[in-house]
Amino acid sequence: MAFVWIVGEAGDHQFIFQDLACSDSLETLSLKKDLYLCAGTGEEYIIQDFRLDEVTNMKEIRGWASDIAHLNRSFVEAKTELPDQKGMLSPKTQQKAIRTMSSMVNAVRGDARIQMREAQEAATQLLGEVSHTPHAIVNLMAVRSFDDYTYAHSINVATLALTIGHGMRMSPSEMKILGMAALLHDVGLLKLPLELLHKEAQLTEEEFEQVRQHPQLGYDLVAPAVDLDPRIKQTVLHHHEKFQGGGYPKGLKGHAIPLFARIVAIADVYDALTSPRPFRPQIYPYDAIRILLSNTENQFDPEILAVFVRRMSIFPPGSMVRLNDGSEALVIRPNPGAHLKPVVRLVRDMQGMRAYTTNNLDLVQSDLYVVGPGTSSK
Repeated sequence: MAFVWIVGEAGDHQFIFQDLACSDSLETLSLKKDLYLCAGTGEEYIIQDFRLDEVTNMKEIRGWASDIAHLNRSFVEAKTELPDQKGMLSPKTQQKAIRTMSSMVNAVRGDARIQMREAQEAATQLLGEVSHTPHAIVNLMAVRSFDDYTYAHSINVATLALTIGHGMRMSPSEMKILGMAALLHDVGLLKLPLELLHKEAQLTEEEFEQVRQHPQLGYDLVAPAVDLDPRIKQTVLHHHEKFQGGGYPKGLKGHAIPLFARIVAIADVYDALTSPRPFRPQIYPYDAIRILLSNTENQFDPEILAVFVRRMSIFPPGSMVRLNDGSEALVIRPNPGAHLKPVVRLVRDMQGMRAYTTNNLDLVQSDLYVVGPGTSSK
């Protein structure tokens, strides 16, 4: 009902909630990284890197955070640094997807019914942008920076899955169902204990067995929805099957695995690899693609994976690459059909000195080519 933000020294700001209306328990709040707030006026905010401090009086909850951002004004602008970058997802679409995921999370954790109409609307909006800007950057980091893995992962997987579907020349009606299936694919995780999902150490055998139950738990959540396309339900159930068998929960093989589940499986693993997790740092996109390709024979449908690699490129925009003369560059955009020759901007010359330039270099028109990933920390 009331919110006070007290600016202190850098990285040390206090906030106070008074009569907070919140669907999360204090335990759930304590596990989140960022906090989404919606005021009675409709304005939306993100409190970043927050921690609760004083919770003995529910009428007045105190805590600390690094920053607060107005969602409509600074959400996307703060996340992209490439002047030539054209993001596939607009701020409006990202916010719609985040609201949908927030509603879904709150419904499942509160044992309420999932509003499928919201998921359908979000999938339709995602589809519109993927279809109209098929060669734009899949700006996953904009969403990933917003909040915890629960929200960002499903939105990213939906975006990636729709990108694959577009590359496979699916019809708009099929793509809409695929987008909903991808948004809902991990809904079963919301039925697992939060401490299990946020555990920093490696899972025990018993804990991993709990996690392996989430496809069935998700299916049990969506199965009663009579108006929900069966392909969505099957994707929720089978997105952890492996193309050569050995996956779960049913151990299906090859084309016995539903098509949408085979698509979502690739998007799911790619985003999981490139996302920072409590138990490991994120993996560089180039290495994530290599991992996907190394598992082609036993885990993924090779034809669908080939479409994904063509659409994503080995070196996605925003990644650092090392060129054959020893210099390092930032990838601006890929060149279709020339995976080792994207359009780049030099960051360091062959002597390792910083290159002060705003000019782009099209490697197709140069003797230079990419020999490997660069050092992103530079």
